[in-house]
Amino acid sequence: MGSLMVSLRSAAGSMSAFERAMGVVQSNVTNSTTPGYARQRVEFQSQRIQPELGLAGGVTWNGTMDSRNSFAESNVRRRASEYGAADEMAAQLKRMEPLFDIRGDSGLPGALTNLVEAFSALTVAPNDNAMRQTAIDRATQLADSFHALANGLGDAMHTVDRSLQDQVNTINATVAKIVEINREFRSDARTVRDAGLQAKLATLQEDLSESGDFTILTAEDGASTIFLGGQVMVAGGDKSYPLSVDTSGGQARLLDSQGRDITDKVSGGRVSSLLALRNSTLPQHQAEIDRMAQVLADTVNTTLGGGVDSTGQPPGQNLFEYDSTQGAARTLRTNSLQPGDLALADSTAPGGNGVALKLAELSKTKSIDGLTFSEFYGNRASALGLQLQIAEERVDTKSQLVAQARQLRDEVQQVDLNEEAILIIQYQRGYQASAKLVQTLDEMTEIALGLLR
Repeated sequence: MGSLMVSLRSAAGSMSAFERAMGVVQSNVTNSTTPGYARQRVEFQSQRIQPELGLAGGVTWNGTMDSRNSFAESNVRRRASEYGAADEMAAQLKRMEPLFDIRGDSGLPGALTNLVEAFSALTVAPNDNAMRQTAIDRATQLADSFHALANGLGDAMHTVDRSLQDQVNTINATVAKIVEINREFRSDARTVRDAGLQAKLATLQEDLSESGDFTILTAEDGASTIFLGGQVMVAGGDKSYPLSVDTSGGQARLLDSQGRDITDKVSGGRVSSLLALRNSTLPQHQAEIDRMAQVLADTVNTTLGGGVDSTGQPPGQNLFEYDSTQGAARTLRTNSLQPGDLALADSTAPGGNGVALKLAELSKTKSIDGLTFSEFYGNRASALGLQLQIAEERVDTKSQLVAQARQLRDEVQQVDLNEEAILIIQYQRGYQASAKLVQTLDEMTEIALGLLR
């Protein structure tokens, strides 16, 4: 009789184990499309079969095993960081591209062409006041074109500043959510095995990696410790250490929770591209456009300064003025000149077109870095175009790499519905077999009790 009861308890325990196993399969199927979810596998523990000791065998529930692979997750995060950097760079450069108009009939190239054509017309009729006024108007239009380009680059810098602040806010918010999960793990050790919570944590960590190059370490209690650039702690246990950004100076600075400059610690993610744009790419383009505006203004002013006006006198003021400390392109303007004030004649031939002839050659003269002004501008536009092309190619490459990393991770830990279907059948049959054994043992017990009566 005792042997029957032992066998009955063993069979009932097996039924319970298989029932819980089917629950795990159901959870896997339900969460098959949940971001960050890793399939769960049942761990059964076989029981010893020693009838003389009252051990009837069977299986018992021994918990579940998470299929999450730390290497695969780390690889996805690394690729996500690379993709984030490339995508942010391409997106910001794409916004800048329209600023550098290269069609030749509009924007800065068109304004430069129009000014040279106005000077060329004056070589034929240097004393025509209407044509002289046209040249002054074209000079003003050229200054306005420099303003538009400089202001556009300034707006692009403000956009980068806002994007940089948004990214830092996103990082801080994501880290705060991860710290909340750390607290849950530490307050109740059972939550570490919560597949849903682990899925949420994995998704947050992947999102975080797209913003920067983060190193994530997992403690025995499941809590995450996070370092930016492998050096600057932003999360540890139940505490977060928020980052901040300072764009008030000439250079944008990323600061740690203590206000220390950690800009040089960042080498990946969207933040790294934004810092590179803000501190290097945009200032370089702005500096080159300022230099072009300054050299062009100086060249025109110097050329006119060597001539005489319609009264045979040297010019009283320059055609162009600018403030180099504020940026030549942004501050370039024309002085209030009258048509007769243009010194278009050589001092040796008053009333002639000697200076007008020199100004008409502006489109051909190698005035800056061995290039004409149009060639120099074209090089700047080409440089931006090349930067954009490289960035877009990197986006394509990095998007493929991150897709491959995710595919590799999914092969290791994604739910396979076909496999789950096979498992549910196996568990059902195991449950049914155990149930049949319970039924048989119950009948045998009834028979034994009947014999005793």
